[in-house]
Amino acid sequence: MNEQEKLFFSALHKDRSENADTLEKPSMRGIKNSVVEKYSDQAHFIYELLQNADDAFATGARFILEKKRLIFAHNGSRHFSVTDPVNEEADSENNTLGDINAITSIANSNKTEASIGKFGVGFKAVFQYTQTPHIYDPNFKFKIERFIVPTLLDEDFSMRRPDETLFVFPFDHQERDADEAYNDISDKLKNLSYPLLFLTNLKDIEFEFGDVIGLYEKCIKETIRFADTVAEHLVLTQNAGEELYDEKLWLFSRLDEHNHKYSAGFFTNEEGYLRSIDEPAFCFFPTKEVTNLNFIIHAPFLLTDSREGIRAGVAHNDNMIKLLSKLSADSLEYLRDIGVKNSKRLIDDSIIDIIPVDENAFSDPSNKRKVSFLPFYESIKEKFENTKLIPTENDYVIPNNAYWAAVPQLTQLFSNKQLSKIVENEEAQWAFVSLGRDEVQRNNKALFRYVEELTRTNLNEDAIITGRSRGYFYNRYLGDYQSLESVKGIDSGFIENQDIEWLHKFYKWLSETKHRTEIIKELPIFLDQNQKAAAAFDDDEQLILFLPVKDVEGYKVICEELLKNKNTRDFITSIGIKQPSLKNQIYNIILPQYEKGDAEIDADLHFSIFFKYYCKCSTDEIEDFIDLIKSCEFLIFYQDGTAYRSKASDMYLPTDDLIRYFRNKSATRFIDIDHYKSMVGNEREKYLFSFLRELGVKASPNVYYIDEPGYLHQTTERFIDGLQEIVEEVEETKDAELSVFLWNQLCGLAEENKLGFNLLNKTVKTRPDGRYNFRIQYEDSSTKICLFSKKWLVNNEGNFVSVKGITKDELSSIYDTESERSATLLTILEIIDVQENEEEDESNLSDSQREKIEFANRIKALGINEEDLEEFKEFKKQKEVRKRAAEAGQNSVNNPSHSFETNIPTEDIDDYFKEDAENDSASAKDKKKINKATIKVIKDIANRTKGKGVTSLSSDPEQEPDFDEDEYTSSPIDYSKKIERAIQKSAAEIDKITYFEELQNKALSAPRYSYGWFTTLLEMESIHSGEVNSGSREISINFAKAEREPGTKRTLVLKHPDKFIPQFMEELSDIPLALHMGDQTKKLAIEVANIKSYTLRVKMKNPEAIDGIDLSAVTSATIDAKSPVFLLEELRKQFAEFEYEDDFNMQDNLCENIEFVFGPPGTGKTTHLAKNIIMPIIKNSRECKVLVLTPTNKSADVLVNRIIELSGNDTSYNQWLIRFGATGDEDIEQSPVFRDKSFDIRSLSKNVTVTTIARFPYDFFMPNGARIFLNGMNWDYIIIDEASMIPIANIVYPLYKKTPKKFIIAGDPFQIEPITSIDLWKNENIYTMVHLDSFENPDTTPYQYKVDLLTTQYRSIPNIGGIFSEFAYGGILKHYRDSDSQRTLNLGQDFGIKTLNIIKFPVSKYESIYRCKRLQHSSSYQVYSAIFTFEYVSYLSRVIAKNNKGSLFKIGIIAPYRAQADMIDKLLSSEKLPDEVDVQVGTIHGFQGDECDIIFDVFNTPPSISTTKEMFLNKMNIINVSISRARDYLFIIMPNDETENINHLRLVKRVESLIKRTDSWNEFDSLDLEKIVFGDSNYLENNTFSTGHQSVNVYGLPEKKYEVRTEDNAVDVQIHRMAGHSAPGVQPLSGTRKTFLNSKSNILDKTLIPEELRGNAITITVSGAINGYCFLVPYSGKLKRYTAKKVVGMFVPQTRNGKEKIVSVSVVEEDRIIYVSSDTLKVYGQGFNTPEGITLRKTLFN
Repeated sequence: MNEQEKLFFSALHKDRSENADTLEKPSMRGIKNSVVEKYSDQAHFIYELLQNADDAFATGARFILEKKRLIFAHNGSRHFSVTDPVNEEADSENNTLGDINAITSIANSNKTEASIGKFGVGFKAVFQYTQTPHIYDPNFKFKIERFIVPTLLDEDFSMRRPDETLFVFPFDHQERDADEAYNDISDKLKNLSYPLLFLTNLKDIEFEFGDVIGLYEKCIKETIRFADTVAEHLVLTQNAGEELYDEKLWLFSRLDEHNHKYSAGFFTNEEGYLRSIDEPAFCFFPTKEVTNLNFIIHAPFLLTDSREGIRAGVAHNDNMIKLLSKLSADSLEYLRDIGVKNSKRLIDDSIIDIIPVDENAFSDPSNKRKVSFLPFYESIKEKFENTKLIPTENDYVIPNNAYWAAVPQLTQLFSNKQLSKIVENEEAQWAFVSLGRDEVQRNNKALFRYVEELTRTNLNEDAIITGRSRGYFYNRYLGDYQSLESVKGIDSGFIENQDIEWLHKFYKWLSETKHRTEIIKELPIFLDQNQKAAAAFDDDEQLILFLPVKDVEGYKVICEELLKNKNTRDFITSIGIKQPSLKNQIYNIILPQYEKGDAEIDADLHFSIFFKYYCKCSTDEIEDFIDLIKSCEFLIFYQDGTAYRSKASDMYLPTDDLIRYFRNKSATRFIDIDHYKSMVGNEREKYLFSFLRELGVKASPNVYYIDEPGYLHQTTERFIDGLQEIVEEVEETKDAELSVFLWNQLCGLAEENKLGFNLLNKTVKTRPDGRYNFRIQYEDSSTKICLFSKKWLVNNEGNFVSVKGITKDELSSIYDTESERSATLLTILEIIDVQENEEEDESNLSDSQREKIEFANRIKALGINEEDLEEFKEFKKQKEVRKRAAEAGQNSVNNPSHSFETNIPTEDIDDYFKEDAENDSASAKDKKKINKATIKVIKDIANRTKGKGVTSLSSDPEQEPDFDEDEYTSSPIDYSKKIERAIQKSAAEIDKITYFEELQNKALSAPRYSYGWFTTLLEMESIHSGEVNSGSREISINFAKAEREPGTKRTLVLKHPDKFIPQFMEELSDIPLALHMGDQTKKLAIEVANIKSYTLRVKMKNPEAIDGIDLSAVTSATIDAKSPVFLLEELRKQFAEFEYEDDFNMQDNLCENIEFVFGPPGTGKTTHLAKNIIMPIIKNSRECKVLVLTPTNKSADVLVNRIIELSGNDTSYNQWLIRFGATGDEDIEQSPVFRDKSFDIRSLSKNVTVTTIARFPYDFFMPNGARIFLNGMNWDYIIIDEASMIPIANIVYPLYKKTPKKFIIAGDPFQIEPITSIDLWKNENIYTMVHLDSFENPDTTPYQYKVDLLTTQYRSIPNIGGIFSEFAYGGILKHYRDSDSQRTLNLGQDFGIKTLNIIKFPVSKYESIYRCKRLQHSSSYQVYSAIFTFEYVSYLSRVIAKNNKGSLFKIGIIAPYRAQADMIDKLLSSEKLPDEVDVQVGTIHGFQGDECDIIFDVFNTPPSISTTKEMFLNKMNIINVSISRARDYLFIIMPNDETENINHLRLVKRVESLIKRTDSWNEFDSLDLEKIVFGDSNYLENNTFSTGHQSVNVYGLPEKKYEVRTEDNAVDVQIHRMAGHSAPGVQPLSGTRKTFLNSKSNILDKTLIPEELRGNAITITVSGAINGYCFLVPYSGKLKRYTAKKVVGMFVPQTRNGKEKIVSVSVVEEDRIIYVSSDTLKVYGQGFNTPEGITLRKTLFN
């Protein structure tokens, strides 16, 4: 140190001492602490020391840690300097500030721009451990005191080496002891993070403490230059605790425009391949900035004061990240080339573990508050898109040549060369061969999207095998539509070009799954004997390729070379390839001769072959085989002695009857039956006739149709072959015997329903709108005219007469007129029985009624009168008493245990109580003693019981007689009668309990689905239904509101019922309805009702009945309907008629001909049934009867309307479509398809009858008095719709009752289950019975039934559809709509609403409105969520209306519990919502089948959330229905995460999880939304008063907006709308004192109200003398005290105690103010505060 430096040092000491004085003042102490405590990492100063060493050009550094101090030394060539403290400001600006000046400054550094930082603020971190750092340098030796004061030292430090700078840090800190300092620093020294990696000069670091010696070292193994990039292969020696290890990496570096180095490093494993690391961004040393990159980056960033973070929003740092991202992307290309050069692929499939693939992992660069590393994602992806960088097996390709396999196995089987042929791209290669697309798609959505976008197309096994057409599909994992490249797939040329060995591998792969073997059967993947590709089966699934057979020719056979491999041979045989059989000969050799029209056909040979195969056929094969050959002309008939060939359907069997019948029709073709009998022999003769019948040879006259098509006129007529000829023959020959023969033939035809007398005429008719439709008329056919006009019948006088006018008694006795089949013919020929008509009609009597009548007649015939019967009754009673006594005596000897089958004798009861007293003496103290009087009563009751369970529970004990007394004089009491009645009642109750217990035990012991199980549960269900509806057997429902349904003449909608509306309401007719209007009541008759959620649509019998009624004046509507207990009883009776054994298993014995249509929500199940099943059946059939059964009239109407819609302008459905039963659709009722009981269904050759399944056991058509029961007709097809909702017994009954060609059962087992009363079969339906419980892998019992899966849902956009698809259907559903079809929800500003929205509300066990409660009938509710939903939906509705003028949005609110739905519904009915919004509220059950644009699912919970699956909200079908109703937007309103046991809501939480996997969701706190709606996040809590019901309640005007009173069976909510209160969503105008309401008719000014009355004013809706909004202002005393304005007296009608009262009010019309006295308002306050408002009259009478 020279003299000048001594002077500067002395001056610096003095200056810093003065500054220290200032710092030590109490007001300045915080400055020192803020500088020292900048670093959260207490030992961060070690990095600062290393930075200073590197700045001093040191190549080595060392640390020596002792118990009381730390020593740090480095060999840097730059030493300490000092400058004049007077010039420090200029020196700082010129970067010439002395080192000692800098190290003793605060925030005054000598760092240059290019340096890491020498002696800046960072050095002050040493003061966390020391107060006096000592510094020894070749020029200076000094210590720093008082934080900034440099003081010279006299002596050098003995351990300092020459030319070394050394620091000593004694552990003398006042607040941190030496042990703590030692531990912190030793730990840091052992775990420095790559301290040398980005330093320029330092190459090694040594440290030692105790017995530990450590080393950090950097070695450059190789350097490669790529243009402006330097690549270094580095080896870093690191410490892992006390052990050393090496890390290797490739470091790529560049210089920016200021020559600052920035780098990106990629670490390698021991084998030299790339590996991922998780390190923060480096600025020479690690920061705490997380990059989400799996490689390391470094740049001279500008850091935060703590040097732990990168400063955000700084241009320099943004530029550094941009440069680094470009370098990182280029480095991948360099790594590829380095790998190729060194024969070690550095870029392979593992590169996806290193590069960023998830765009969402990075923040938005536009957010200047946070550093974004998104440019790395963008640059690297761009590099892959434009460079040959995508790894294949041995090469790299660009995206256009990259193909991604669904599973890695495909890449192993199909080479790149083969792939190029399959996709028709010579440069095609498999990319990312170790990554199976399917697995990535399931497990890593981000990676899947990344790779998918880098490859040309994806290939699965189906695309390779069968090919694929170009198109778009919706990817449910990405939530977006994707393009699919066209793929040629494997074709004949491909197979023919492969060697045999590869084909063996190919076939082995095909054999591994059932799916592959199925899809290849009709593809040319085999080689035949000519080395040509061939398929095993043709399009008709007929075998056309065979195993070779010696000396057999004419077939295409498998190449013998393929059969040499055992695995290949096994595969070939497993798919059905075999040696040619008889059937194959028929299909491949014989049938083509008929198709070609060969002249030389050996018909007899072919018949022999056909017949031989028919005899060998299984039952399942016969139908298909007959279909193959029935059109072939191989059967022989003779005409004029010449043999001809014909097809079977044109021929008759030559029976004596048919030969006689057709003797006047010579052209009739009779098969040469004797010839064929001789061919088949006697043993097989019975098979011959069966074969011929199956082929179509007829054994009775053929029925055929003749159509005359035309544009303006069309006719269709049914003819009976030969009928006209034989009728004319009878009339001409007067042959009575022939007449009888004809009569018998007609009886047979009638029995087969072949007699049809209608000619169908369709004529074009012009409609008023200019379009055309067909007018359909039925006329008498030529067959009817012939039969009715010709004289072919013989009367009882022996004369031949025509049918017209003849009666049954006038017919000759030669005819059979008494058999069942003749009765049908008599009806068809309209031949009436005069005697029968004169007798009393007993057709409506049941069998039991007829038996009773016959019994009564027999008694009458014996001369027995009523007195005789009474005597007999008493005699029988005495006889029974003697008999029971005798039996009891016998039982006491033989059976001491007393069977409950007999009454217990009195002496046994005595013994019972005696034994009880003796046996229980030990516990006598604990038991209540039974006195003698009690025992006597019990004995009396026991003697009166019937013992065995009773079969009738309808009789009640005698009721107490009525006494007509006043209220002050009590009725006289006869205690003996009272006791008698009590004993009778107890005995009856015991009988009932006994019977119930027997039924319960029988149901529990019966095997599930056994006949006994069904019959027992049906009986229990029937008894329960009878009990519930006992007494009057009527159900009474009150509705608060009645409205006319828009667009109808006689349909009302009844709203707000006081109880649940039972489903059986739809089965009733002639229901009485009472409309109450004040003190007036109007009674009407309902023809039919239809249920929809909480409303009942009712169609009036008389359309004029509701004309002239002011429905707005209706205060309530009441329905009193008889409960149809008979529905269950009829089903029970029908079941009993099966008479199976109780253990008969009705599951195992289900029929085999059932098909299921599995239709998830929105998949168009109704359209599928109509379009793809019902209409094709009718179109392709001449004669066909189809019965469609639905659970409700509504679903029946929907199906009928769908058939009509799909028919378009074709109205031919009027000829075959029948809607039977009750309909709530007026259009259907007015159409020809609606038929009543009088319709003769036999008149239609084909029909589709649609009705409810409840009618099937008992209902019937009744034309001309004949009963044609639905369950008695022969149906060809029975279709059951919405099967999940139908109780199991209702479906099983038709399955066992009828045997159609096919049952088709449509529905969704994952939607609403049936509602039953008995819990033993709760949730049971046909799906549980056949175990159809999976959409992905539908498996059924007892047979593998065909299940038609509807996999495309048309309702919801993909983000919503994907939720319920994943939730219930294994993610299989496809989505017809795309995201672009989502309806735009214009809200004027950003409310944060996404497609999927979660709103969480608070729940508390103790705070009233947040508490979950339950009504007595187990319906749960929560006040807060109900009011919040109402307010938020109201608010949103107004915002929607304001910003979407002219559009209608349908909003649905679904609550799981009726109480919650009721509360929301009635709250909404109190609010006038805009016309642009239609809001529906209902339970989940009520919403099945419905859909809305926007759905709010309100998942309020019961008071306690249990873990059981039986909890309502833990049932999959309940949640599935609720989340699948939304078309465009879905809101889930659920308890917040603080709710107790919230995780027990497993399914609701799963829905939440699924929503959060999408990219279009948001989550809200309901309190935050309150802030948006009301400006106060606690508005509802502050404005709601909740309490319990008192025993007496008097309601005045509420003080809070909501006043809620709750009790066990009711919830009351009063709403108080303050004057000037704007409805949510309507903002008052600013800059004015007036408050405006959203009213088209008026503007209210609150300042016009007298100031002292203003606080109690409310806003109400008014009609009549004034229309619109008005203020209702209560006042006390005299009104003139408050206003001098002119008031007009008016009147308001109010209802009180069911009577209309007139209330006087005073009105200031110009101010729209209505004054009412406070006393009056106390009495009538509730009537003034209704949603509909009040009516104002100027006179007393209207």
